[in-house]
Amino acid sequence: MKFSTGVDSLQNENRFLRVLSKVLLIITAALIGLVLVLYDKSPVLVERTSRGLEVVRPTVFIRAESDMKFAITMMIKARFDSGAVSPELFLNQKQLLLRDHEQREMKARSMNQSVVVRNIKLTKDEVVVDFDRVIAVGEIRSALKAQVKASFEEESPNELNPYGLVLSLVDPIGKTNMADKEERK
Repeated sequence: MKFSTGVDSLQNENRFLRVLSKVLLIITAALIGLVLVLYDKSPVLVERTSRGLEVVRPTVFIRAESDMKFAITMMIKARFDSGAVSPELFLNQKQLLLRDHEQREMKARSMNQSVVVRNIKLTKDEVVVDFDRVIAVGEIRSALKAQVKASFEEESPNELNPYGLVLSLVDPIGKTNMADKEERK
């Protein structure tokens, strides 16, 4: 083998490696740019339609104010309504115990309670719920106005609680009775 042939083949090999390195560097830069562009995008949801086609659309996971109000309504009804179905979905353990104790006392007196939510005020720091408690003893019904400050915890959403919110604290606003004053001391 001649020396010039060996140098030519080595030059061809080096040229090939340089071109390959440049191509890989360009691909790496393109992938880094793609990651930076797609980093802050909303996730994509793929749905099947009745025709079997797949519809791809971006989803937003920020809770809308109407969804929050509906979830708070469900939590208040789960806490105070005697006919609430599965209150454990919307209440934490403490609120569930308070609800059970209250419902046992009402049942012992042959009372039944339902809730009509009138207004929900959402602010950044708190939620104020204005509602009527309709208490029935047989055919006699009485409505009591109630206003509470509510707070909630986040948990993982599921099929039965799609909001992923659980009522954690209900604090009455306005009227305070003697038991509340003694408890605060």
